[in-house]
Amino acid sequence: MTTVTAAGCTFVLASASPRRQDLLTSLGFKVRTDPSTIPEPQRKRGESAAAYVVRAARVKARDVAARHPHGLIIGADTIVVTNDRILGKPASPNEARRMLKSLSGRWHEVFTGICLIDNVRGRSGSACSRSRVHMRRLAQSDIDWYLSTGEYRDKAGAYAVQGYASLFIDRIEGCYFNIVGFPIFSFAQLCRRLGIPPLPHRYT
Repeated sequence: MTTVTAAGCTFVLASASPRRQDLLTSLGFKVRTDPSTIPEPQRKRGESAAAYVVRAARVKARDVAARHPHGLIIGADTIVVTNDRILGKPASPNEARRMLKSLSGRWHEVFTGICLIDNVRGRSGSACSRSRVHMRRLAQSDIDWYLSTGEYRDKAGAYAVQGYASLFIDRIEGCYFNIVGFPIFSFAQLCRRLGIPPLPHRYT
């Protein structure tokens, strides 16, 4: 369970992502993990990428909220989209190779949905952040090297912008932290909408 304890309330991050945990920790929050265990929902016919990723975050948040009746629960989900096709986490090196080839030399989009549930006051809200990313054209040797690092594992789109793949990204439009997996500014706005002070120093 990922939690941030503050002034009598607890934030629960329904994710096992070390990247989300690191971002919150870097802001001064105290974090533990208790991820949702339900399967990723399937995208519905005609559902936009933004609507899908928010729904996925909401499903995760609600799953964990049932275990924390007095908590503040954060659900989050990140997807990579190219030509309206969602690239999830690759199941094998060959799948990761195909994903990287499809992103090579092109723009793609990254969406992160966030859902915040306040079980104490019976409030909830959600938000979505979108960024555009351009990956330079990759040679076969680039892809072979990147796969050898193992960084592609458990990464939507088979790459980590904050890691070795930063050598491949030449342009970004929008929130960088959204691409990492947790859009800090969108999270802060969502907190304000629900009347929750998002500044870490208020929790010390």
